[in-house]
Amino acid sequence: MLRFHTIFLRLTVAEPARRRRLGCAVLTLLLLAASCGKPAGTLSDREAAARLGEAGRLVPFYAALAALERGERTDPVTVLQIGDSHTANDAFSGRMRELFQARFGDAGRGVLPPGIPYRWYKPARVHVAASGWGVVSSFDARTSGPFGLTGLRQHADGPADMMLSADAPGELQQAGVEVLQQPGGGTLEYAFDGGASGTIATDAPRPTAARFGLAGGDATALTLRARGDGPVDVLAWWARRRAPGVIWANLGTVGATVDLLGRWDLDIVAGELASLHPALIVVAFGTNEAFKPGFDTGHYGALYAERVRLLRAAAPDAALAVIGPPDANRRAGPGTIETQVCGRDEGGIRPALWAEPDNLAQIRDSEHEVADADGYWFWDWSEAMGGRCSMWRLVRDDPTAAAPDHVHLFAPGYRATAERLFAAMMDGYERYLALKRER
Repeated sequence: MLRFHTIFLRLTVAEPARRRRLGCAVLTLLLLAASCGKPAGTLSDREAAARLGEAGRLVPFYAALAALERGERTDPVTVLQIGDSHTANDAFSGRMRELFQARFGDAGRGVLPPGIPYRWYKPARVHVAASGWGVVSSFDARTSGPFGLTGLRQHADGPADMMLSADAPGELQQAGVEVLQQPGGGTLEYAFDGGASGTIATDAPRPTAARFGLAGGDATALTLRARGDGPVDVLAWWARRRAPGVIWANLGTVGATVDLLGRWDLDIVAGELASLHPALIVVAFGTNEAFKPGFDTGHYGALYAERVRLLRAAAPDAALAVIGPPDANRRAGPGTIETQVCGRDEGGIRPALWAEPDNLAQIRDSEHEVADADGYWFWDWSEAMGGRCSMWRLVRDDPTAAAPDHVHLFAPGYRATAERLFAAMMDGYERYLALKRER
């Protein structure tokens, strides 16, 4: 191939006609060289989002996944799911974690509520033990903050211990803890079973959240110990692998409604989201609103929009997905409309009649309307279960996929619906990749 400086020399001595021909050749070579450096796809993310329709609302998430698959991203792609007991139960989120990590890589477990937040707490891939701590929850209106994304603090005035142990090596390669620093705060000690240890002072002139990264190496257990020399409050802890991949973290509060977000400290939440840098935030509320006596559905849309916008403002670069509440039934009362009835228990002294809660469909519709208005991706959990009265049918499946309370699913039900959510997300992702390959 002729070097450019040789061509330039010939241009200077050539006749005018030949000079024009050589000039065109140089221009062609320059254009070819420039095009070789371009990526295969020339469509911008904004253009792709416009052509994807509703799935385009997930483009920030899709772009992060694509960079991960191309090997251009080393930071984990973090998904943060926030919601009620369906989120607190790790069967649904745990299946999402498995599916995404099987395809895109396993970056670890991610952020967790500290200690044991409620009875029967069983997070996937890790085990938690604790003694001496007391839960201060944003769900309890009698308590005062501050609260972060986990919605709670573990508080100790005297000696107290909590331990996070992993099922497999590597889970604690990059661990950490978030504490509330406060006037008169005590000392928090940490120790890994691999030998690394240290102390964290929580005394500060004013209350503020502070996050500390702890390198666990090959350790499989992390112990936090309040020394007892002053109050200690732990807001969160986390476990990550030192590898590219996906983290799907679930932070759920049993019994919560979306209004819970209004009790969290915005400065703490903003700091946590800046640290986590999620590519996707999943919001999943609505069940408890539907069962709440006298709940004002007429103003629910405005309340829901206001609360979710708090997350959007704190993480403007993240995609946001709204999950509508799953189907559920209640024991029918005297005023139940016949069209709401799903079925009757057979046998027993007092067979129960099961019906849809009066407000469930309206709450789901309100969330969908907010998602459309504010540009969030919406997924209908009830439809994924089979639509109206699907909870009634799932309770009676053999083997059963739902709990006798007609509100919660068993693990098979949660996992099956998670697989449908994954399929819906991946359908949009494959279409996104196809668009990005277009020239």
